[in-house]
Amino acid sequence: MRIVYVLLVSLLSAFPNHDDVNDKIEVRIKEGSHLYIKGTSNVNTFTCNYIKPIKPQRFTLFYEDYKNGWLLNDADLFLESASFDCGGRRINKDFEELIQTSEFPTIHIEVKEIKALESCLQAIIQITIAGKTKHLPVQVALGDHDEKIYTSVLQLNINDFNLETPTKMMGLIKVHEEISIHVHLRLGLSV
Repeated sequence: MRIVYVLLVSLLSAFPNHDDVNDKIEVRIKEGSHLYIKGTSNVNTFTCNYIKPIKPQRFTLFYEDYKNGWLLNDADLFLESASFDCGGRRINKDFEELIQTSEFPTIHIEVKEIKALESCLQAIIQITIAGKTKHLPVQVALGDHDEKIYTSVLQLNINDFNLETPTKMMGLIKVHEEISIHVHLRLGLSV
């Protein structure tokens, strides 16, 4: 699995500043990287942790300079839809039904472009959930540590993916349409 979702911030400080096309950077995902989804209902909040460990790995990411930023190739994140733990069997089943894991076993996030803003980076991502694809902007922040730690929160409306919000107890409990995907990556980069 290639986890590159939030490496965008690292790239700003690691990219050389020249006009070569199809440059590359070596990316190392370090232990301790993780991802989770948060949501709310009219009675509670829930957190679904991605339980597959984001294993340490290395890969090459290709990029091209473009309008004060970079176009990226092969910056993909594939998540197993059934690998989220929301804290109990019933809510896990509801979440799996919501994102249609039996028909769509993966969630695909691809970083298409990154550019520098005043205080962070902005990525344009393409996300596919339950077979429906959307392009969205997301901001990425760099932690104040000796190592590169990148965090991002992607706000989504599940209705944009043609997903129906679950209701329970004959409609008394209803999940809100807005969810957020939180990504925390520890990365090593080298040119």
